[in-house]
Parts: sequence; structure tokens; C-alpha cells
Amino acid sequence: MNDILYGLGWGLKGVELLIVLFWLYKFSKMRWKLFFGQKKDLASVQHHELYSSFLTAFCFLIFHLIGSELEQFLLSLQMDKQKHIGLFYTCMIVLRFSSLLTLFSLHLVRGCTFSPTARVCVYSTIVVMALMGMQLITRNYFDYHDLSIIYKVGLWICNLMAITALCTYPIRCLKGYFREKYAMA
Repeated sequence: MNDILYGLGWGLKGVELLIVLFWLYKFSKMRWKLFFGQKKDLASVQHHELYSSFLTAFCFLIFHLIGSELEQFLLSLQMDKQKHIGLFYTCMIVLRFSSLLTLFSLHLVRGCTFSPTARVCVYSTIVVMALMGMQLITRNYFDYHDLSIIYKVGLWICNLMAITALCTYPIRCLKGYFREKYAMA
């Protein structure tokens, strides 16, 4: 089971790399307007979706990198098992909450509405936080470790949903690009 999850993890990292490459291409065309555009740049629903999808992908991928490093650091600590479990899940919940807070703040500063991509990522993050809270309570306070399969499966489902949501905007843009290209030919 761990080998399958390890392979899926590398598959998700490959998809995340493609998402990053797409947004780097968009960033090369639009420069800093993606971050610091003016209110007049939000003229249509498509512009709101563009900026919201960019902010969501940026926030999600940055916090994914921070989370994986924090997770490795926390797992490497040598301490009492119960305190280790409590520290791990508490830190990971705080990190997820700070990612949500950052995403809300970026949308507020930018002035754009939440795209469907942003909503799916927010909802899946809330579910992951609830699963981590469940693990914190059951493993740390009740010393009950049999719910870990629910946690692992739920975490993977939420991550797959978020990555799928992050892929929808780039895929729609690429479809539109190729549709225009073939229409001109």
C-alpha cells in the first residue's frame, strides 16, 4: 500500500510541475499584473477566474512545499510519542489554517471573487483539517490508532480533488488555444 501511495505522490508532483510551468508561462506574459493588477483589470468574470486561479495555485503550491518540509522536520524530532503526535497534528492544522488565511487575504487584497478552483481547494483543505483534528483527538488523547486508514484515504481524496481543481483552468486555456489555432488554419 505504501509503495502505491509513494508512486501516486510522485505522479501528483509531476502534475503540480505542469501546473507551475503553465503559470510561469502566464506570468511571463502578464508579469506582475497577476499579483498587483489594478481594479480595471477585473473587467469580466474570466479575469476574476484568471486571477483567482493563479492566486489559488500559487498559495496551494507554496504551502504544499512548506508543509512537506515541515512534515519531514516534525517526523525527525525525537520526543515522547504522545507529545510527538500532538505536536505534529497541531502544527499541520495551523499550517493548513494559515494557507486558508493567506488565500482569503490574497483574494481580498486583489479584489477578485473566488473561482470554482479556489472554492474546491478551500473546501478540501477544511476537510483535511477536520481529518487531522480527528487524528489528533483519537491518536493523542485516546491512544486509538485504527482510524489511520480513513485519514490516509481522506487525505488522498482531498489532495486529488484539489489538484484536479487546479488543473481545470490550465486545461480549459489550452483547449481554447488549440481551438483558436485550428480555427485559423
